Amino acid sequence: MTTKNDFAAEEWQLLTVAPVNAGSYIITADLSVMGAIREMKALGKAIKDPTPPAAAKELVAALIADAEAQAKNKEEKETAPAQEGEDVREPIRQALQQTVVLLDAKCTPEEAAGFKQWLLDVAQAVAEADKEGSHFGIGGQRVSDKEQTALAELTTLLNP
Repeated sequence: MTTKNDFAAEEWQLLTVAPVNAGSYIITADLSVMGAIREMKALGKAIKDPTPPAAAKELVAALIADAEAQAKNKEEKETAPAQEGEDVREPIRQALQQTVVLLDAKCTPEEAAGFKQWLLDVAQAVAEADKEGSHFGIGGQRVSDKEQTALAELTTLLNP
């Protein structure tokens, strides 16, 4: 079983932000103000009440406990705003690629696959949080075409 002690501090931090990165990848695929609010709530819920596959359950539980402790002690960090024309999803994609490499190198194949599946489950929950193209909740579709594309990209990237 892989534990926090198997990772360097920077590696553990990469894992800690991985679910936020997976959710953010979906949120930024088809951005709307109200949708983003609902999707951020869904992201928080998916992280707070994780349901990872059994093989990754202990690793995810340790990660969530550590992330919650960090959040309580964390100071606000300023991030540089994206420049006009910059793909805000590219840095997220790169971080997720690094996460995949890290998981494959440090975890058992079952744990890595379970963790990756959990990230996909988080992304799916975010994608389904808001009806895209609806007016006051009427009409629209549960997962927009852009979100479907982003989910397909994440599935390929995470390759569970």
